[in-house]
Amino acid sequence: MEKLDFQAIVDSKFNFHWNEHIALFCDFEEVRNLSISDVLVEGFLFAVVTHGQAQISVDDKTYQLKEGDVITCKPRNIFERSMMSMDFNALLLFLSPEYVAQLSQMVRMEWTYSTFSTSHKILHADEMAVKRFRYYFDLLQNHLSCPNSPHKELSLRLLFASMAYDLHDLHDFQGEELMYQTYSSGENILRQFMQHLHDPSQPYLNVNEYASLFNITPKYFSSVCKRLTGKTANQLISDEIVRSAQITLRDSSKSIKQIAAMMGFKNQSHFGRFFRQQTGVSPQQYREGKTL
Repeated sequence: MEKLDFQAIVDSKFNFHWNEHIALFCDFEEVRNLSISDVLVEGFLFAVVTHGQAQISVDDKTYQLKEGDVITCKPRNIFERSMMSMDFNALLLFLSPEYVAQLSQMVRMEWTYSTFSTSHKILHADEMAVKRFRYYFDLLQNHLSCPNSPHKELSLRLLFASMAYDLHDLHDFQGEELMYQTYSSGENILRQFMQHLHDPSQPYLNVNEYASLFNITPKYFSSVCKRLTGKTANQLISDEIVRSAQITLRDSSKSIKQIAAMMGFKNQSHFGRFFRQQTGVSPQQYREGKTL
């Protein structure tokens, strides 16, 4: 399985515009006829279909895309089989988890838990909204191509802030419940916890360790998670570990013992019991495609 991260973008021969946290891709002509294997996307992905139609498979589910569809994905999604019409094109924006964390502080807007609990979402934009997103991409491409200037980074962040609010309106128009970030301690704790939990570079911790990280008691931490998401802190951690384990198990280059160590388990047996309790099958059965 290939990984799409910033090193892969740097090494790519395709026409990406990028810096250490941002990458843009606007032309599918180069990749239309290539045979590309499964791709694990390690960052946040935002895409707008500008022409044609496509069929893609993401994490074993198949979706039909048409002109005007907008896709948003959080890190660690597997993009599998895809078919594109001859006139298909889309605007792709790739952001590192670290940069998104910084932007969320500036924009002061957070999705509700429903966004954290789903790995990706597909909405539809009208002609005017697609036109605005084109303008954003043109401006971002221009900024990324220009030499550094004293206000280059601020200009980029302001552009992303504007895009975020346009995306907010698109969610709101289609009945998606969103909320603005408030300054209550509980909501800020949940935001920090989710950002840490979904950052591929960070190890998974237990409830006590996360509580210590945020300088609160485990009891208060668990009560915040339960009140704001309907799930305990331990359930949220387990859900994310299972999702990450399922992705990694599909990579045959790693043994189950190695994956157990990556997930923070003491041994393979402990990992196997946990995985079976959560999914109903063993890690080996899941790897072989035997799912309930």
